[in-house]
Amino acid sequence: MSALVAWSGWQLSPPKKMSSDGQEERRYQRARERYQRLWSILETLEQNTPGVIEGQQGLVILDATITAVFDALHLNTPPKALRKTHNFLVKGLERGHKQLKWSVTIPSPLVTVTRKPPTITTASFAELNNWDALVEAHDAFPRVAALSGHALHKWLIGRWLFQLIREGVLLHKRYVEQLPASFEQGIMLANNTAFLTLVEGMQSTKDEEKAEYNDAVDGDAPSKTPPETPIEKEQGFCYRRLFLSPISQLLLLNIYQERGKEWPRTATNSRLPIAQCLRSYLKHITNNASPVHNSALLSMAHTASSLDRPPVLNHYASRANIALSLRPSSWQRLLHRCVLTDTSVDTSDNDVYLEFQEPTQSHTSPSDQLQQLRQLQRCFSNSLVGRVSEREAIHNIDTFLNVSSRNGAMVTLLAKWCHKLLKKGGRVKSRLAVSSVTTYLSTIGQPLVAHSLEFGDIQTASADEWEALYENVLNSIKPSGDRAKVQNRLCDFHAFLVDTIAAPPIDLENTQGAQQRVDVNIVTPAEYRRALDLIESSKQPERFRTMQKLALILGYRLGLRRSECAGLLVRDVVYIDGNDTFIGELSIRSNAYRRGKSYAATRRLPLWLLMPKERELLIEWVKRRQGETTTQQIQKQLLFCSSGSGRLLLDEKALFHPVQTALKTVSGDPSLRYHHLRHSFVSFTLLRLLERSPCELLPEAWLLDDNGDIALPNTEADISVLAGLAPQDRPSRKRLWQLALWAGHASPDETLGSYSHLLDWALGQTTYRQFNPSLCLDQQFTLLNLPSKTALTSWRSRRDLIGKTQASVLLSYLKADWQPFLANDPLKHTWAKYQPPHVNPLDTSLETVLNWPEATTIYQCLRLIEQQEVHGISLDNAIQQTARRFALDKGQLCQWVANGEQLMQRKTRRTNQQFSREENRHDRQRRVASKRIYMPELHRCMAPPIKPHVLREAGQFFHRLLDWHQKEPIKAEESLVTLRNHMQRSSGHIVLPDAEAINRVRELLRPLRCFQHTYLVVEVAANAKEKRVKHHWAKATDIPHKRIELIPTPSPSGRTRSWYGNANLKITRGSYKSAQQPLWEAVRFAAFMTILVLGLCDGNGIG
Repeated sequence: MSALVAWSGWQLSPPKKMSSDGQEERRYQRARERYQRLWSILETLEQNTPGVIEGQQGLVILDATITAVFDALHLNTPPKALRKTHNFLVKGLERGHKQLKWSVTIPSPLVTVTRKPPTITTASFAELNNWDALVEAHDAFPRVAALSGHALHKWLIGRWLFQLIREGVLLHKRYVEQLPASFEQGIMLANNTAFLTLVEGMQSTKDEEKAEYNDAVDGDAPSKTPPETPIEKEQGFCYRRLFLSPISQLLLLNIYQERGKEWPRTATNSRLPIAQCLRSYLKHITNNASPVHNSALLSMAHTASSLDRPPVLNHYASRANIALSLRPSSWQRLLHRCVLTDTSVDTSDNDVYLEFQEPTQSHTSPSDQLQQLRQLQRCFSNSLVGRVSEREAIHNIDTFLNVSSRNGAMVTLLAKWCHKLLKKGGRVKSRLAVSSVTTYLSTIGQPLVAHSLEFGDIQTASADEWEALYENVLNSIKPSGDRAKVQNRLCDFHAFLVDTIAAPPIDLENTQGAQQRVDVNIVTPAEYRRALDLIESSKQPERFRTMQKLALILGYRLGLRRSECAGLLVRDVVYIDGNDTFIGELSIRSNAYRRGKSYAATRRLPLWLLMPKERELLIEWVKRRQGETTTQQIQKQLLFCSSGSGRLLLDEKALFHPVQTALKTVSGDPSLRYHHLRHSFVSFTLLRLLERSPCELLPEAWLLDDNGDIALPNTEADISVLAGLAPQDRPSRKRLWQLALWAGHASPDETLGSYSHLLDWALGQTTYRQFNPSLCLDQQFTLLNLPSKTALTSWRSRRDLIGKTQASVLLSYLKADWQPFLANDPLKHTWAKYQPPHVNPLDTSLETVLNWPEATTIYQCLRLIEQQEVHGISLDNAIQQTARRFALDKGQLCQWVANGEQLMQRKTRRTNQQFSREENRHDRQRRVASKRIYMPELHRCMAPPIKPHVLREAGQFFHRLLDWHQKEPIKAEESLVTLRNHMQRSSGHIVLPDAEAINRVRELLRPLRCFQHTYLVVEVAANAKEKRVKHHWAKATDIPHKRIELIPTPSPSGRTRSWYGNANLKITRGSYKSAQQPLWEAVRFAAFMTILVLGLCDGNGIG
């Protein structure tokens, strides 16, 4: 063996013999064999790359060397030691890459995956001998004349139960146990097929929302708990529909007619166990003295059904809590195409203006902030009476915010959130009791404050940082029930932050590791078409209507997640214009705007999943986006964005909220979300993949919209062939994997478990075809429960039946017999035929925000005009072409050109450029003409901020200023003109002549929710009294003393015009001394663009 000494990173040292006994000797020999095997591998690697064993710095190990070493390792290592040996080498290479800077391609480690046992084994197959004997005796359908009363009742129930198990529709113990309650509830019909609904209660993740009902108050006195509506009650249960074959329907009808909807009872009046009913029946049809246990019956039935049924349906029938059936309301919407009428769809989206002063995080400690949190919690209680009224709680919170100066940013946000809950209520009730708000705060308050102390700047935190914070909070909660409650409250809290401090939206409901119940719901094809029509008929701008329709199409047809849809780039839509043989595809991949939920989220989706008109709409939009840019980076820009803002994600209120409002309106279901489009895609596509002929499993009524037109694509095609799989009439496991790939799942487990909700229908249809035999006269006599064969002959002759008759034909004449045994529908009186709303709820969702173009759109218009002028096109023609390209009014664009030119010519009293950088002024034409420079300064517009988050905030500020001008035009124009007259492009502050001007500028910050983000830097003489000067400015401007700083005047005389000095207003969230001032950049550009579009330009051009 080599004399080399192994580097410590390999973690390989020679074994040592500790003693001389036999056991130690054997241990030593095993360790030495392992050591020699691993050392020989390192020597093989050393031969190709000297220095590997000793651990030299900066080695470069070729890929060919790594491949050869691992191939030899897999060839020569015993199978039992392969995993450990492979991972030894992988971990050593990883340490070398990390610690010694090795350049090496490291293979993945080997993992052991537990292998699932096969469905059919030799032992289970041998049990089919007994099973076949039972089935043969059962299929004879013997009549029992010797039994009566309770014994006959048990026998009839046992016969029906055995038929369900024999058909393979009831193969799990849990669903067998739920059958008695469903039996007593009654039968329901769907397309002339009877079914039972198995119901299982579950721990609701909305227990805290139910507390809103319990604590809802009128005034300050507690009220009684209002009754739950049926739509609210059904959300607390899991459902599975048990569709019955013709034989099992006849047997069930036989029981109902003989004994009614009552399960056999014991002496204590409890339901008789299912096992006793089965034993009572099997004892009479078999001579076997030993009873057969339920588990053995289920096992044998599972093995038998595995031989003649698709594996996915057998898997579904034998597993619990996978592919949950639709809730009753969702099923009725699909079945009858009706809408709920007694539910209200809340489309209001009130903004909450939050103005708070962010503290310096370095001066706060965990104990300080947790103490402040406890002080906040005391605002909801009184030591004397214990509970305070709503008015007192609001007053206490206001006092807490105004008096205390030790509140951190998170404590302040929590206090404002509680203030909002008391005034506007929660998700269930518009009014919340003080005790409910206290519960909400105690649920997330302490972990959120504790984990936020190292969070950084709340105002500039990214979506990833917020998700990491919430994930830390969730991971600190141990009980699963509490975890679900905390997640719900965090969703509510972050929605509040989105509205108040413009926090980036995140999808917390899909956070990895979050335990949550499956949200079972789908959108029907008819509702999908209604939602498209509702969006199209709204009064929103055409651009946003088109994007909302495409977001709805991509979610419903391709199953895109919300983040995937919002983060699509122009280059992600792949097509060949004019080539009909290549349909095109959509690429889903990570980019600068979104991360994939997992490695499986990267995928390609064929565009033949869309209908032809939908594909045309998508490609037309891509071409439109390609024509909107003035740079060569169009392929890297977003597919859905505001005009001219190709690098800024569109706000959810402009893209997804209108889609959700449309879905809720056309269905009447207030629980529908955008994510349910993904559930719909998986559910309907799985039915298409399981069919043996086109649309075999989809009733015609499901395919049509309200106008009778086909609403699903490829209804006459074999989509298995379109997907490159085996034809429909051939079995293939690849279909499930293909659906999982389209859905972005690592395996079909998640696809079937959480997203497919119509497998119950597929199982029912398969069972209906499989167990619909032609019955002889004796079998008909038994199943129809007629008193004599003469009665059977008479019954058949009246219906012109001759010879053997299929069970389904017999059932067709027994429809009226089901009526006394139908289950009650709690939603019976809440359904109505869909009628388009008289007032479109989307007309008001974006009424003010979208009346004006985006600030970046206006900039891009002005830039395109100047680019065309550089190429010799006249100004009038350039304006006309730009107006046509951006769908703007030419007269309005002409006015913006004139206003921009006038503003950019403004100079200060010292003749410096007010809105232009001096160093860029002489190079402006080259920058404008270049297609490689991102948003340079123009002749008619200042340069926008470069950083994306600053540019996005500037766009929000722009619309808020325009909205403010619409509500208070006089005050807005005074503030904007004051800012215009004293703003400088090259300076990070505003020099204002007096307190009145300062107050006018600060009023402008109020609608921007930045009222408190100001410093006042006062230049004073050397002999000025600091306390007196601060008191003057604090009284005149209402700026706190701690945000007023005094500096020596730069005047050579050392004196100022007034004893209280000259004030410079700094607009900043952090330190005003910082070189980076993103807030000021956003405010400055937004104010400039607002002044430009409003035409607030004076004539002399002097600021």
